[in-house]
Amino acid sequence: MDKTAAQTALEACEVFNNFEEDQFSLMNESGQTRRFSKGEDIYEKGSDSHGTFCLIVSGGVEIVSENGQILQRMGANEVIGEVGTISPQNKRTITVRATEPVEVLEWDLASIEDNFPELLKRLKDLAWKRVTNWYE
Repeated sequence: MDKTAAQTALEACEVFNNFEEDQFSLMNESGQTRRFSKGEDIYEKGSDSHGTFCLIVSGGVEIVSENGQILQRMGANEVIGEVGTISPQNKRTITVRATEPVEVLEWDLASIEDNFPELLKRLKDLAWKRVTNWYE
């Protein structure tokens, strides 16, 4: 993955607002690059989250309900997987499917939360906002 593209996505993402330059670099270096083809599930409802979440660096995804309804479309600079990662059940609550080739940076929250204690709160806030919007 192009580290410049990943850095740009990190800097543009609301979850990482007010991070310092060295924090962006650490997040960039500690993230695992993953690639998905169009139509491939990135996360599948009910699967174990393994404590991971992603930042979309390039491409687009759709959030799909159990009955196949598209709840939302998302793209570069957006976080996915936070709801399952912070839930007590540690399970994916929704399916996330690539609508085109997608590149993400994925992190294991447990391995980074010591360096970024406020990140967990931000992910919880984002998860609550999304769950509330999907159920309205």
